[in-house]
Amino acid sequence: MANGYIDALRQAQKTIGTLKQALFGVIALGVVGMLIARQLPVNLSIHPAPNMRAGDVIEVKGGVAPVPSPNVYGFAIYIWQQINRWSTDGSKDYGSQLFTFQNYLTPSCQQQIKADIELRSAAGELSQRTRSLGEIPGQVFTEERVIAQGEYAWTVLLDLQLQETVRGTPVKDAFIRYPLRVVRYDVDREKNLWGLALDCYGDQRPQRLDPAEVKAAVAQRGVAKAKNEPQPPSETPIQQRPPVQIGNEAASAAVSGAASTVPAPAILPQVRSESIN
Repeated sequence: MANGYIDALRQAQKTIGTLKQALFGVIALGVVGMLIARQLPVNLSIHPAPNMRAGDVIEVKGGVAPVPSPNVYGFAIYIWQQINRWSTDGSKDYGSQLFTFQNYLTPSCQQQIKADIELRSAAGELSQRTRSLGEIPGQVFTEERVIAQGEYAWTVLLDLQLQETVRGTPVKDAFIRYPLRVVRYDVDREKNLWGLALDCYGDQRPQRLDPAEVKAAVAQRGVAKAKNEPQPPSETPIQQRPPVQIGNEAASAAVSGAASTVPAPAILPQVRSESIN
């Protein structure tokens, strides 16, 4: 009888030991899971492409999602238009716009714009001056206008029409290419949800476009677009159509058909040799 109690006690102690080991294992797994969770990003910003008709797959690496070219272009043109929008008086509007959009500019770009304001103010070029920037008709976004500089920077080529007046009198109307540098800038999401910033021109400078070259490029792009438009359906009766292909032949035919409708590459106008202030 005594041996039976001893065996039961030993079995109970063995079971308790096993449960303790299991408990320690669960605690260890919990601690490891908490450490891993702390290393994961709390907030994740993604940049969906504008055209989502066919769906999209966004691959996030290290908590960083890629930024599609249309989003980079849209950010650059919007912020740059606002910085250069002087609605009534450049001596007041230029600095006001800089202050309003300072969170979308890198510190170096802010200093460049401040220096430009001081230089133009000293020369009397801002008083009663208005300015506006707009896309040149036909010179809109194309993939060739956004040049990746690694994973965290891009150069965006904006072809814009610059118009200025002084006391209501037009004084400037020019086509200009702005080579803007855009960088990732995830500093303060409360003030900049884009996570991007303009770094002004980087090591480049804006240049004047030849109006004749712009007109020729727009016309050439129109011809290229017309050539790539899908043709109207054939009038061949249904009973005379060839049989449906199966397997690899059908896949090859589908690929060939899709390739014929790919838009032609963008044709960018040439810049003049001189720079623009």
